[in-house]
Amino acid sequence: MNYLITIDVGTSSTKTALWDAHGSTLAEAAHAYPLTRPEALWAEIDPLLWWEAVGVTVRQVIAASGIAPRDVIGIGMDAVGWTMIPVDAQVNPLHPALIWLDRRAGEQTRWLKALPNADRLIALGGNPLDEAYITPKLLWLKQQHPDIFDAAYRFLDATGFITAKLTGEFICDTTQAYGYHFFDVANLCWDAPAAEAIGIPLDKLPGLCAPTQVAGTLTANAASHLGLPEGIPVIAGCLDAAAGALGAGVTRVGHTNEQGGQAGGMAVSLDRVVIEPRLIFCPHVIPGQYILQAGTVGGGSLGWFRDQFGQIEASAAALLHQSPFELFSQQAASSTVGANGLIFLPYMAGERTPLWSSTVRGSFIGLTYTTTRADMLRAIMEGCAFAVYDNLQIAEEHGVTVSEYLGSGGATQSAVWCQIKADIYGKPFIVARRRDGGEGGHSLGLFALTAYGIGLVDDIAACVESLLPNRTVYEPSAKHHALYQELFGVYRRISRKLLDDFDQLTAIVRQGQTIT
Repeated sequence: MNYLITIDVGTSSTKTALWDAHGSTLAEAAHAYPLTRPEALWAEIDPLLWWEAVGVTVRQVIAASGIAPRDVIGIGMDAVGWTMIPVDAQVNPLHPALIWLDRRAGEQTRWLKALPNADRLIALGGNPLDEAYITPKLLWLKQQHPDIFDAAYRFLDATGFITAKLTGEFICDTTQAYGYHFFDVANLCWDAPAAEAIGIPLDKLPGLCAPTQVAGTLTANAASHLGLPEGIPVIAGCLDAAAGALGAGVTRVGHTNEQGGQAGGMAVSLDRVVIEPRLIFCPHVIPGQYILQAGTVGGGSLGWFRDQFGQIEASAAALLHQSPFELFSQQAASSTVGANGLIFLPYMAGERTPLWSSTVRGSFIGLTYTTTRADMLRAIMEGCAFAVYDNLQIAEEHGVTVSEYLGSGGATQSAVWCQIKADIYGKPFIVARRRDGGEGGHSLGLFALTAYGIGLVDDIAACVESLLPNRTVYEPSAKHHALYQELFGVYRRISRKLLDDFDQLTAIVRQGQTIT
């Protein structure tokens, strides 16, 4: 029997799965690691913690399954985006990885926006100039640590770093390349004039390749680290959002995935390039398709509520063998559509699309003495959905049509939340699951990519679709959607009106922090 290994390097943990050739999961393992925040807007990690997690989880799935390591015939991976890692020729990191959450490069972003050709950079790559992307981070490194910048053999993204550790090959797949503003998204190549204008030498960038391309084979050192034989083919891999969208069922143009997790958002598949600086754009893992994305940060709001105010649910959940989030859902169901007039802005860590602001903050609007705990929980769920819907409205301005709305992530465990989303979006909200009852998402998308890359299957889309036969459909209520349309108008107006106030509030807080 032949087996595949998929590795998902996430923001807070690495998740590895072992699959048989038919797409059944035999074993899964996860290994967590901490982010470091030396300053308020910084978010970095030692990339070797990822490498350690890869080794630990691969050994765990092999041990749990009892298979012979020699029967593994392919490895595929995804990882977080917008990550900058300078490495030497032996793939040793020269600086902590600056991940997508890191927003230290504000000065560099302002410089980019002031360039005479700034509009061309946006049109070239299809993405805004923002601190979250890799380009400003490279400029920050160049200015703050010129010795490291000059010493770097290559600048890698997170997927490219793991690929290099596994194979010794330095590559950047086309779904991760959109983090650089000298990537030509229409022609899938580096743009030398743009790189020169920005001041980034292209000889320090890896070569580009398709996500399904075999980047190389497992080296002896990597094989020893993983407990596998050397020589196993390793595909180039991809952006985690792209793998997640594919694994949720985004296989055809118009299919749309809504990610309900720590980092929420949506991803709709297109067959054309769309330039919309308020959103995110990158190639899909399926050739000929692109993904127009939204990235929101509100998905962790319920986790914040649990940690700060949910001690009762957390304790009860342990006794009832339930998730505290299911207890939250039961309470939210007892509130009304619109949470009795309570609106929640889920900007708990600033916001990405469409606001692109580091200063906006989470807020409850409409609190009264009659507001209940259930209202607050429902408002959080509705606010997170409004944040995604905000982006969907912008996508539709460009003629983007959603043919099928597919949910993924931890939020799909809540039927209440799924119904809220169907009612807000005004479209059937579909949760597709595997034959074994497991979710789709990153690992399933990686299985299909890896199987295709090494020749086990000849159609990525058909492979995914065959493995997601169980579909739960949440039909929207026309009456509820009409009410949500009115509430969304209020949500959107409030979010824009408060932008200047949030900026001022942040400035005041910073000023206060300097007073001893």
